[in-house]
Amino acid sequence: MTTGSGEESELRRILALATAAEPPAGAADRLMARLAAVETTAQVVPFRPRATRRKSWFAYAAAVPLAASLALGIYLGAMGKLDTLLPAAITGDLAMSFDADADLTGVGEAEAYAEEHT
Repeated sequence: MTTGSGEESELRRILALATAAEPPAGAADRLMARLAAVETTAQVVPFRPRATRRKSWFAYAAAVPLAASLALGIYLGAMGKLDTLLPAAITGDLAMSFDADADLTGVGEAEAYAEEHT
């Protein structure tokens, strides 16, 4: 609801006219009598969980070399030993840019584009 438009006061006036519905006398007793009279049959389907397979050792056997490869790549990359093998785009001036003004995220370019095209 917007403030100051009068809609709120109009809505409150309409809601003040509304009354709470009262159930007829004895409605709860009649409902309980009808429920007691209904014949109940067991229609419950038992839940039987499926047997689970044992986990394969392949997942663990594959995870160990992958983790070792990741750790070795991080170590060699941090030490700078692979700089001669990698292209200059990865290890060049852009990657080593320590300028505070350098916008490596592209947010500045997106903002400039939005300003030009609005």
